[in-house]
Amino acid sequence: MLHKAVYVENSIKLKKQMKIKIESSKLILKLAAVMIIALNISSGCSKSNSGTGGTPGANEVFIQSFAFSPSTITISVNSSVTWTNKDGVAHTVTSDNSIFDSGLLEPNVSYTRQFTTVGTFNYHCTVHSTMLGKVIVQ
Repeated sequence: MLHKAVYVENSIKLKKQMKIKIESSKLILKLAAVMIIALNISSGCSKSNSGTGGTPGANEVFIQSFAFSPSTITISVNSSVTWTNKDGVAHTVTSDNSIFDSGLLEPNVSYTRQFTTVGTFNYHCTVHSTMLGKVIVQ
């Protein structure tokens, strides 16, 4: 009877240890998934809230008065462009060949895209079809 009680007690301890290891493994997997998602987001595109400013800086395009300003921007390969919506309505930054799309950018929200290949990338606002822009990557 004593052996059976020790066996049962050891079985219970073993089950608790296994449960702790399983829960730890789940936590590690969740943390890994969050890190992978964060790396994917930061590697190519991002959105953020942005304050106000007068004129666009280097590698920056303002969306204001229903236009991209500047409408053409030239950058070096592996550089990023940040578009900031300064209008009171939502806009998009959508490439003509579906390579990138910001989704709807509400007022004072920014979108950043890294360009890793040389070329000319025409884009537009899907909400306002007269809004056109171009990124030239050298």
